[in-house]
Amino acid sequence: MVYKEILNGAFVVRNATLEDAIRMEFVQAKCFPTLHETELMNRNHFANHVKVFQEGQLVVEKDGLVIGSASTLRCDFPEHDSTFLEETDNLWITNAHITNGDWMYGIDMGVLPEYRGLGLSKEMYKARHEICKQLGIKGQIIAGMTIGYGKVSDQMSIEEYCKRLENNEFTDPTITPQQHAGFRWIRAIYDYINDPEAGNASILMYNPVDEKYYL
Repeated sequence: MVYKEILNGAFVVRNATLEDAIRMEFVQAKCFPTLHETELMNRNHFANHVKVFQEGQLVVEKDGLVIGSASTLRCDFPEHDSTFLEETDNLWITNAHITNGDWMYGIDMGVLPEYRGLGLSKEMYKARHEICKQLGIKGQIIAGMTIGYGKVSDQMSIEEYCKRLENNEFTDPTITPQQHAGFRWIRAIYDYINDPEAGNASILMYNPVDEKYYL
């Protein structure tokens, strides 16, 4: 389990509890305003995540108030593409979570807009890495949303955007920070999520706890 003061004690990152579910719902809604309502997690989803795999659910607190959260499940390495709803068992994770899975799949991470730019997401990634080590998990997998596509969607297709992003021709407000946090590109997944701002796409990435697990 995790409980750690971060950023000179201004914040705390810890495992989520059932009591956090309502506030996690609030963070989710504020962080993903363009995500389709069928893919937004609510308090019941977050509560079930805690019941299924509490070690993998995190929140960030400031002065006792949850201002960020992250949700995960355990899985085997994804050899084939799936949609966000398929990967998460329609957001519940009950049937998607593999108790002895080798990888931690990060299905959600958000920080309230007024607290962005402080490195809180990176701190949650670090905390998840420590959990992976504690549980003997090979590392983290994420499907990062190509959220920067919305600003250039009138100029190029999502396929071209992902290709140019892979070639480091420009940066993306989600994918680039995730790469700076240690995640490595696997492949683009099209029609992964219902969010026009991201072109409905995501980038599958991974960050192993040991070099021997690199592809």
